[in-house]
Amino acid sequence: MIKQLYNLAAIFLILGIGQSLPGQQAFDARAAGMAFSNGADTRGLQSVGLNPATLALKNDFKFEFNLFSVNATANNNSFRKSQYDEYFTTGKRLTSRDIQDILNSIPEKGLRVDGFARVNTLAFYMPNFSISFVGMGVATATVPRSAFELPLNGNGDPGRVYNLDNADGGDWVGTGVVMSGALPLWSRPEATLDFFSLGATVKYITGYHYIQVEKSAGQLRDFSLAANDPYVYLNGEMEIFSSEGGKGFGADFGALATFDEKFTVGLTVLNLASSIKWNVRTEKQLLSIRGDSLSLPNRVQDSLIVHRDTTVSIGSFGSRLPTVLDLALAYRASQHFLLAAEYEQGLNDRMGGTTRARVAAGLEYTGLPVLPLRAGFTYGAQTGSSLALGFGVDLKNWYLDFAYLNHGSVILGDFKGMGLAISSRLRF
Repeated sequence: MIKQLYNLAAIFLILGIGQSLPGQQAFDARAAGMAFSNGADTRGLQSVGLNPATLALKNDFKFEFNLFSVNATANNNSFRKSQYDEYFTTGKRLTSRDIQDILNSIPEKGLRVDGFARVNTLAFYMPNFSISFVGMGVATATVPRSAFELPLNGNGDPGRVYNLDNADGGDWVGTGVVMSGALPLWSRPEATLDFFSLGATVKYITGYHYIQVEKSAGQLRDFSLAANDPYVYLNGEMEIFSSEGGKGFGADFGALATFDEKFTVGLTVLNLASSIKWNVRTEKQLLSIRGDSLSLPNRVQDSLIVHRDTTVSIGSFGSRLPTVLDLALAYRASQHFLLAAEYEQGLNDRMGGTTRARVAAGLEYTGLPVLPLRAGFTYGAQTGSSLALGFGVDLKNWYLDFAYLNHGSVILGDFKGMGLAISSRLRF
């Protein structure tokens, strides 16, 4: 059974090739270690990708230089590692109960796989200002649930039509110059509202690769046991736009307020304005696949499947970055203990974004000499429920932070995906 499923992968790949999310926008390992809940409490270059208004917060250092910051994650919305190990690595024959468990794990909208990577290797901070040179890559793919039902159960449901129209996906890769500035407008330590600032970020983006599924349609029709025809027929089509280069911009806006020197509230609109024009080797690709006289899962020979691929050059086209509304809260319980919470709402699903909301909570403890500890939990967006753990080595003028995220489960080692982040900076 497992071998036959591998053979079927080529059929469904055309109906669900890979774009993703950024979801969380942060580059920094401290943010990842707190489950991306600290948007109201960042200092210096920790603000890259988050609220630019936090650049006006008091910072013990007047200059920062980023050595490196890498943040990457991959996850799916259906299968945990324990299920994969049990069903797809042991070579055992799947029982009807196993098959039902697999199908029950896939949501009605289908199996979605997401991944992203962000790199910040050169960045500078001075009071109220930062400039960063960043790289980013995003990818996602969605395969309809019905695409798994027929190969797992085999054909034997006469007349049934399996709809594969929800296949989607794409990816893009680019670099950017990100400049952020903050303007402190109010500072009255004796007042209840003791601090208020506004901030803005401008991004100049160079894209190197873009691919997006614009349209998809497909069906599997089961004629088994009907009119003495024991076979399944496959029909699928897809329209894909792609480019090998483009340029554009993005702009963020942020506001921040501090109350009684303990509570900080932040509001950010990421990519309030954005546009990327793709104009290098722009193409439209028309893919089709036909399968005649198939019998699943045993009769899936290449000779029975016909692929067609037509590519035409097209003019330039545009895309926009995902717009995200972010509300953040931080509470400084003591000198060494911080509590943070965040609500993130995507306003569109462009270029791998999502309109599914995300909530997060996190904490940071800095009472141990040179060893800050962090943890957090987030739910929603593309990753579902995720547990975050982080720590660092803080020698004041130099620090190194690490973070790990366990996606889809709070049980370490059994996950639907994982994320890793590492950051290091000099500061004076």
